[in-house]
Amino acid sequence: MVKFTYPDAKYFRGIIEVLAKTMDEACFKVTPEGLKLRALDPAHVSLVDLEIPSSAFVEYECEEEYRLGFNTTMLLKLLKRGKRGDMLDISVEEEYMVIEIRGPITRRYKIRLLDVPEVELPQMELPFNVSAIVISDPLKNAIKDAEAVGDTLELEAKDETALVIRGKGEAGETETIISQDSGALISLKVSEPSRALYALDYVKNVLALTKIAESVTVEFSTAMPLKLEFSLPSEGRVIYLLAPKEE
Repeated sequence: MVKFTYPDAKYFRGIIEVLAKTMDEACFKVTPEGLKLRALDPAHVSLVDLEIPSSAFVEYECEEEYRLGFNTTMLLKLLKRGKRGDMLDISVEEEYMVIEIRGPITRRYKIRLLDVPEVELPQMELPFNVSAIVISDPLKNAIKDAEAVGDTLELEAKDETALVIRGKGEAGETETIISQDSGALISLKVSEPSRALYALDYVKNVLALTKIAESVTVEFSTAMPLKLEFSLPSEGRVIYLLAPKEE
């Protein structure tokens, strides 16, 4: 028996929106401890690592590990029918995933489960020289400003006074300075001055999570992957790892 109820369908939609922009198919690993997902995009440039503990759900039933493979675009299309505050039920009936969105009215959908191959991905402990906790909205706006002029995002931190976010491209360059004085930067630790470049097309794929997480942990080093960690309600989290872009 697999059945779980998430308290807000719109929040869950934000998670699926990130998956839909990253990959065509995905697979939830449902365990007695909670919901997990770990997958690479087809180009092997980015990795999504999701964990939602069973305590984050209103109801949660799972006696043994179960895999729920699904088409990300299809599931997102259905979840868009939900509104903030609607409850989301997901269960299994034979070869189908059953989705119920419960609000003033109840909507019920069934989509066929897919056999999504399981890829063993090693746990990566990367050393980061810069670790910043940033309020979500200023970070989102800085990324959108960068997108307006180019296809490259540059992150730089010389010391613990400010995180600098730049957008670069043929059209020009933007620069956003996020300092602790502004209130947008909760904390910043710099063990070594660092600067790194990343593809904006991949970074903007996770912007939907800024609607859910109040803050984002941003970690990077020179010429190293970018790590973005979004804290979800009730101790859930999504980690997004992105390979660096060459100069």
